[in-house]
Amino acid sequence: MELARYDGYWGEKEPWARSNQRFLLNDASRTAALLAGDVDIIEQIPTSDLVRLRRDPRVTVTEIPSLRTVYMAPDYSRDGGTPLITDNNGTPLPVNPWKDVRVRRALSMAINRDALVDRVMEGAATATAQWLPEGTFGYNPAVKPRRFDPDGAKRLLAEAGYPDGFRITLHTPNDRWPNDARLAQAVAQMWTRIGIRTAVDAAPWTAFVPRRARIEYGMQIGAWGSSTGEASNFLVNTVATHDRQRLTGANNNARFSSPVFDAFAARGSATLDDAAREKIWHEAIARYADEEPLIQLVQYLNTWGLRKGLRHEPRMDERTLAMGVRPAP
Repeated sequence: MELARYDGYWGEKEPWARSNQRFLLNDASRTAALLAGDVDIIEQIPTSDLVRLRRDPRVTVTEIPSLRTVYMAPDYSRDGGTPLITDNNGTPLPVNPWKDVRVRRALSMAINRDALVDRVMEGAATATAQWLPEGTFGYNPAVKPRRFDPDGAKRLLAEAGYPDGFRITLHTPNDRWPNDARLAQAVAQMWTRIGIRTAVDAAPWTAFVPRRARIEYGMQIGAWGSSTGEASNFLVNTVATHDRQRLTGANNNARFSSPVFDAFAARGSATLDDAAREKIWHEAIARYADEEPLIQLVQYLNTWGLRKGLRHEPRMDERTLAMGVRPAP
């Protein structure tokens, strides 16, 4: 895609007459194109290449915390037995275990988020229990990820009536978000260690989405980037009840529904005073981190690589704009 500068623009004249954008979907191809000098800047540096590019004198790496968060989404659409969740002999469980907060907390306690950051994301993420990074409107500094405690997780499962655990399949795309399938595989191993024997079904995004739309997953990985940069976006779209008439829950693929969180979304969205509205978002995030209707994993780090001689203003919303690139002074 080629974009041409509009010279009738009222503001400062842009340094580039034309901007050529190429869509390089393969991670290795993007890095190779930058190092070969075929492109000036790439986005979404593969995590496996980050350390190498940071050390390369021909390249400058820019980064900023992302508005995109990654989470696990249990299926709340079913109350009774489901073939998606079985005991260790393959018999469907009589009730949906995800509706027991003790089970959700156990799953969260079994996740070593620091290991996900260090080993899977190779430092290009932060562990989180909420859906926005520090510095955004609504971020609650008092909310931290649940402590990694696999023994405590086993005790909670036993208390909830699952001392021997059960079996599930975790569904994930393998080409949508950075390291999506790798994150799913790592979490599956952690859950298996506490007795939730987890198989992973990874599929291309085009195959993943139709089944998600039909609510065919007992557990799935999800990600959401809050385009507004503040807390209502995720709360209204992903946590609030799926309701087309009220225009809420458009991304609520888990079909979670709670009058409490619906009230948070409605009350906060109707509050004009900034301080009062942010207080509502803080309360909602604290309640969310305690009940964990969705189980937060990490917040991504947005990264770009550019050739020497250029400077770049990184954006939390992941956008790569020609207007954000300038010749280095």
